[in-house]
Parts: sequence; C-alpha cells; structure tokens
Amino acid sequence: MNSAYTKIYNFALGFIRILSVIFSGMLFVSAFFSTCYSLDMTSQEVLTRLDRPVISITGMAAMGAVMLIIVSFFSRGSEKRIKIFIIMAIIWCLIAGAALILFSKTVPAADAMSVYSIAESLAANDTSVIHPTESYLSYYPQQVGLVAFFEILIRLWKLLPTSLPAYHMIKCLYVALACICLILGYLIVHMLWNDKRKELCFIALSVFNFPFIMYTSFVYGEIPSYTALLAGIYFLLRLLHASSRRSILYALSGLLFFTLSVLLRKNSLIVIIAVVIVALLQAVRDKRAILAAFACLCAVLSVTILPLTEKYYEYRSGSEIGSGVTAMAYFAMGMQESSRGNGWYNGFNFETYQISGMNTETANEISLSAISERLEYFKENPTYALSFYLHKYLSQWADGTYASRQATLATFGGRRPFWDNIYSGKYSAAYIEYCNIYQNILYLGALIFFAAELRRHCAAKKAPEDSTCKNLSELSLYINLIAVFGGFLFHMVWEANSRYIFVYGMLLLPYSASGLAELFSLSDRLKGGSSL
Repeated sequence: MNSAYTKIYNFALGFIRILSVIFSGMLFVSAFFSTCYSLDMTSQEVLTRLDRPVISITGMAAMGAVMLIIVSFFSRGSEKRIKIFIIMAIIWCLIAGAALILFSKTVPAADAMSVYSIAESLAANDTSVIHPTESYLSYYPQQVGLVAFFEILIRLWKLLPTSLPAYHMIKCLYVALACICLILGYLIVHMLWNDKRKELCFIALSVFNFPFIMYTSFVYGEIPSYTALLAGIYFLLRLLHASSRRSILYALSGLLFFTLSVLLRKNSLIVIIAVVIVALLQAVRDKRAILAAFACLCAVLSVTILPLTEKYYEYRSGSEIGSGVTAMAYFAMGMQESSRGNGWYNGFNFETYQISGMNTETANEISLSAISERLEYFKENPTYALSFYLHKYLSQWADGTYASRQATLATFGGRRPFWDNIYSGKYSAAYIEYCNIYQNILYLGALIFFAAELRRHCAAKKAPEDSTCKNLSELSLYINLIAVFGGFLFHMVWEANSRYIFVYGMLLLPYSASGLAELFSLSDRLKGGSSL
C-alpha cells in the first residue's frame, strides 16, 4: 500500500514538473509577443496589440541589468546587507503607499463602495442594509466576510477623535500589510532555498512591482486576503518541516490565516484547494496524521466561514440574506462578449438574477439556456470560438498592469497632475510599458526556474549517485504554481478580469526570483565570476 501511495505522489510531482514548464512557457510567450491594456478610463475597453520582440528584449535587458546591479551590490559581504535591502524596500513601500494616499486620493467605487457603505451602516448599528431582496448582500453574499472586516475597522476608527472617512485608515493599513507581504515572501523564499541571491532577487522584484503598490489604495479584499494567504503558506511550510513539538502551533496558525483569506475574498478557495491537495499527498507519503487533519480542517473551515458569517448577520438583523447570483450565471457571462473584453462583466449575471425574481432555479434555467446557445454558436463557428477564448485569456494574463489603474480610478477630489497623467494622461502609456516589461521578466524568471527543476530531475534519474542532483524539491514547493494553474482554469470559464489575476501574479514571485537568480549566476559564470 505504501508503495502505491509513493507512486501516486511521485506521479503527481512529475506531472506538476512538466505542467509547470508548459504553463509558464505559455504565459511568457503570450505576454512577450502581446500586451493587453486600457487607455480610455471611461469605457475601460481592453485593447490587444502585438509587441515587437526587439523592443521587448531591450526593455527586459535594461530592467534586468538594473536588478542585476542591485542584487550584485547587496550580495557582497555579510547577511547584514540583505537586512539593509529589506529595510530599504519597506521604506520604499511606505513612501510610495503614502504618496498614493495623499496625492492619488482614491476612494472606494462600484462593488468596493457597496461593501464599504454596508459596513459603515452596520458600524452605526443600522441593520436595515441586511434584507432578502433589497440588499447588495442578497445579490453577492460572498462579500459578507469583507463587510465584517470593514465593520470592525470602521468601529475602531470611530473611537478616534476624527471626522475623516475610515477608508483613509484602511488604505494606511493596506500599505502596512504590503510591507508584511514583502517580509513574509522573503521568509518563504529563505525557507524554500536558503539562498542569498534568490532572496535578494525576490526583494528586487517586489520593489519593482508597481501594480502591487497601486493596489494598496484599492479598498477591497485583494491586499488583506493575499497577506493572509502568504501567512498561511508560510505556516504550512513550517508545519511540513517542523518538529512534533511545534506542529500544532503551526497547524493552528495556518488554519487561522487560510480561513481568514477566504473570509476576505472567496476566490482564495482556489489556493485552498491547492493547499489541501498538497497537504493530503504529503500526509500519506510521510505518514503524518497532523497533515491529514490540517487538510480536512482547512477544507471544512474554508467552506463554512462565509455561511457562518451570513448567519451571524441574519441573526443580528432579524432578516435574511438571499442566496445570491448563481454560479451558472457567471459561467454563462464568461462565454459572452462585453464592452470591456471577452468574458468580462456585462451585467448578465446580475440582470438574470433580477429578472428571475431572485429565484435560483429560474436564474439557472435562463443561464443554462444562454450557455447552450453559446456552445451551439461556438460549434458552428470554431474559428470565432478559438479567437474568443484566446482574447479572453490574453485580456487577463497579458495585462501587466492587472487593471490597477481601473481599480483605483475613483477619486474624492482633484488628483495632482502627475497622478492624473498616470491614469489617463501622458504617463499612462509609460506605466503600461513598464508593467508589460516587468510582467515579461516575472514570467521568464518562473519559466527558467521550472525548466531548471525539470532538468535537475531528469539528471537525477540518469545519475542518482550524483551528489549535485540530490535534495530535489518536494510537492510542497509547487503549492503556488498549482494555485495559479487552478486560477487559470477557473477564470477561463468564469467571469474574466485582469484584476482577478493580480494575486496569481504575486504567487509567481518566489519562482521568478529563483529563476532570475539562476540566470544572474549563469551571467557571472560566463563572465568568469563566481556565483553565490
């Protein structure tokens, strides 16, 4: 039996190694040869263009050279230099985040504003916003966790002697969380490889990641849920390599943060699925009951936290929250055209639920009919179907800005000219180009890492006695990659939006840092230098 489990584990690991190269290669090639972007912030239409390889290579070489200089400088000498670089990166995050808060003047809008307004009402003990038919939450009950989070923050803010809206404080909190993300990411890279150059590459990639800084002013669930995911992954990795004495502490900490990540953003369930799969496979292989218990509890807590939060608000208000827009309506919308891009929001899901009288069965019937019509049309027009899904894929995964301008567009007053130009003026094109180059490097680094891992695995099979091929990675190394691939599959059939891909781009950072470190080391060897 143990042999069978080992074969299953090894098969899964081998499959992921091959998939990682194919998938990261697809991401790099598509982003290298094309770019998706929005120029008109009113229509927010996603445009697609073919890139010129020479220009892309030149831009990547320039940014890569700057990163190499930075990494080379801080890699000399003691470990103290890494700490100095981390402190500098944190200071950069604080300064850039503060500049966004002071001069960009972003406010919550659309769904973010709806969630924030409900939380504000609840913080004032107005529970009328909980209603079975006339409440935003009855259409989108998955937002109830973020409402609870905002309500707690707003209540705390009201304890202070200020009349400023609480969302200013929330943006400050998100800047602090961005710094925590940087530290957690560094700790994860250190734990996985304990390699100075890889750690420095991760910090450099984080510093160069402008969309990450932009998203600190987005008063929604992306930043806090990503922070919770990173914390959960960190404690899971500690659990996988922990002594029995601390296993329970790490397991409980991981469960807490993974559950919190789903509370703040339901799409975090995609990452949770990856976590549960890896934890179960590791539990069977290593014969560790605590890992199996962790996987089971993680699954249970993740799927119950939002319904439990709903029940709390229903009990508190004495009213009910509707079952919400059906999943089938999202699938149907993901197959339709939109003014912004293929599969993007066009109102179908909301309108279908509204037309059906908020009846789940009727909404599903309408959605299934729409799905059948589109499938029939795709069958009759295969070229169109291929083009539709190609553009849906590119509009999400080849947008280096991750819709960071669109997400933080709304303002409570006149922006300073510099920031206004980034959103819709003369600097917007430069921001798009910069993010495009950065994304190319992100994908290239990941591809190099996964290809190197596969090559090392093949070398180990051919020469198992070779000491340089020992200590190959385990499945736990690929948690992020499994989550990213799950996100790719999900958003190819679900509603599309490059904002949804932001978290998956962040999850690729450790792999990209490792790949860039290998590339930089190769550059040193070619120059006759020594690598760290």
